[in-house]
Amino acid sequence: MTSLPSRSRLALLLGQTALIACTLPQLAVAQTTTVLEPIVVTGEGEGSATGPVTSNNPATLTGSKTATPVTEVPQSVSVVSSETLKASNVAKLDGALSYVAGVTGQPYGYDSDTNWIFIRGFNASQHGAYQDGLANNAYGFGSFFIDPFLVERIEVLKGASSVLYGGSNPGGLVNYVTKAPTGEDKTVLEFGLDEHGRAWASVDQNRVVSDALSYRLLGKIERVDGHGAFDPGVHALLSGSVEQKLDNGAVLSYGLDLLKVDEAHVGNAWLPYVGTVQEASFGFIARDFNVGEPDHDSYKRDQASLRFGFTQDIGDWTLTNTSRLSWADISERSVVAYGYSTFGAPDAVGTLVRGVFDHDTSQTSFVTDTRLENTFVTGALEHRVMTGLDLKNFKTDILEKSAYPATPLTVVDPIYGAIQPAAAAYKDVDITQRQAGVYLQDQIRWGNGWIATGNLRYDWVETEASADPAAGTTGSKRNDSELTWRLGLAKTVVDGMTVYGSLSTSFNPTIEPSSEGNDIYPETARQAELGVKWALSDNFLLTASAFDITRKNVSQSRFGLIVDPDTGAERYGYIFSQIGEVESKGFELEAQGRIAEGLTISAALTKMDLDVINDQNAALIGNTPREVPEEFASLQLGWTPATMPELTLTGAARYTGGSWADDENTAWVPSRTVFDLGVSYEMQDDWKANLAISNVTDKSYVSSCAGTNYCYYGEGRTASISISKSF
Repeated sequence: MTSLPSRSRLALLLGQTALIACTLPQLAVAQTTTVLEPIVVTGEGEGSATGPVTSNNPATLTGSKTATPVTEVPQSVSVVSSETLKASNVAKLDGALSYVAGVTGQPYGYDSDTNWIFIRGFNASQHGAYQDGLANNAYGFGSFFIDPFLVERIEVLKGASSVLYGGSNPGGLVNYVTKAPTGEDKTVLEFGLDEHGRAWASVDQNRVVSDALSYRLLGKIERVDGHGAFDPGVHALLSGSVEQKLDNGAVLSYGLDLLKVDEAHVGNAWLPYVGTVQEASFGFIARDFNVGEPDHDSYKRDQASLRFGFTQDIGDWTLTNTSRLSWADISERSVVAYGYSTFGAPDAVGTLVRGVFDHDTSQTSFVTDTRLENTFVTGALEHRVMTGLDLKNFKTDILEKSAYPATPLTVVDPIYGAIQPAAAAYKDVDITQRQAGVYLQDQIRWGNGWIATGNLRYDWVETEASADPAAGTTGSKRNDSELTWRLGLAKTVVDGMTVYGSLSTSFNPTIEPSSEGNDIYPETARQAELGVKWALSDNFLLTASAFDITRKNVSQSRFGLIVDPDTGAERYGYIFSQIGEVESKGFELEAQGRIAEGLTISAALTKMDLDVINDQNAALIGNTPREVPEEFASLQLGWTPATMPELTLTGAARYTGGSWADDENTAWVPSRTVFDLGVSYEMQDDWKANLAISNVTDKSYVSSCAGTNYCYYGEGRTASISISKSF
């Protein structure tokens, strides 16, 4: 395989332009916490495929990179609107996905700095997060954080999708579509607070300067509460975007997003199984127990993204580009627990052994995607052809430190404030991953409602790591390449109902650096999916799908205690392994829309079967991977009384099945059901009040365990209220 040379951003752009120039002549020859109010849609998706959601069957780019209604994509796609996010006063995006089939949001409970998401049983947090169709890669403790206020819609594409996006999570991906100018003159001010002390103020301003120029400004300042476990912090967001129409018909877009986070951290995480799931001799650990050190712990993030895009018609072809340059600098200081000091049953006061963990991570990412589209007819077939090139350059600079043991802490009458040992570096490395992918798609329509979708893509990936003196490793370079594909066939059987089947593949070249005796291979996966999508009207959509995913060379990372085999020294660290082969199969049901005048529903059901089918540890074969519930369901009803159309009441229930706390399947985390309520009221002069209460009964439960020493409480009751004014 030919490796990708190092190149400047200018060279990347020139390279994609050259490909387009070569390709064009050849082609010329050849849910949620709130249900959306129903709005009638006409044609193939009302409005823009990236704009506000105005239908329960919206047009989307995520499933095909061309504007296509959800019902015509040969994979399962779910869309969550910004109106839904606002109605629930959501603090984080992963908390907005509790009503989406196939998705587990907030598997680790309350965590203010990272959007944790599992799709069809696989962790999509690091290799399944996208913004405007471009990867937001993460590695280790570094990531790009997307604030809910920045997002116009969340689109969840389920299943293997490398044929569109290159290296990605085989269970699916989440695409956060950024708010852009809407072409109207409108300003919305909002103020809100919740019972824990979170408070926020925001402004969203749209302006039309001329027929050719419009802009949008977003600003938000937020006091982030600690849920009783640690001190509050601050999030600040500033975003601006411009859309410009040129005389030649081209449309240009620019955007700049700035985010700053300053807060304490750790809190009620990293807790033992005994004392959270299972009662200990001293009882249960309190949900707001702080396992860290309030005077020591901190978390800081500075982040910036520069966005660019354009669309231009060239004859019968449409040329589109989306690009983003992102940077983030993250600094964290924490004291975390590693079980009880007895490494078994706790003593009478629940003495926890702890370690210091610090990291400084800086990362930059340049991603660009350029594609050409055309629609033409050959005989009885209508072709919608797309070809493109996307390029990615991701670099992360990592310094991780630890000290073990730190001062112990008792669960009973904890005493904070002890001076912690100085942390020493165990990882100090720069990693760069470059990826180039060329792809081709043809959507073919014929006869009475037949649609075939064929995709091919080839990727070249180079992963390079510097020498790491702290870890005692030399530099490494690894080259990977892969051909991926998708075949989909759909048929409209009755008006509004489409049945479909698809086969797709994926691969994921991990960012983990290679080292001597540590061969690392790209993950690969294959998915088969059958389903039906039924738009009974413009106001109601029912979908059902059955899937079977086989994932090989499964990468798994965990934070834990590492013992040096030569010296016996102990330290905390980031442990990487590839555990073999896992199969995820199951079915999903999802319904959303109006079922009667003034009455709406949002319902989802997921049933999966996850099994380890091959592993270097034969004892794990046949087991279920830890942390992942295999069944979950939700139901939400919204009612707007005919006599009070300004009032909307919602009530909902969320059920999450149990999960294993360890790969050996010896410790079980029970299922839970929580209830949510909401009230919104539209007042005169464009004022609106919104009350949202999640986990109404304040049920105490464990979300999941990543081992019997790492359990995470779910979020307790959170009542929040917001007041907004539009003008």
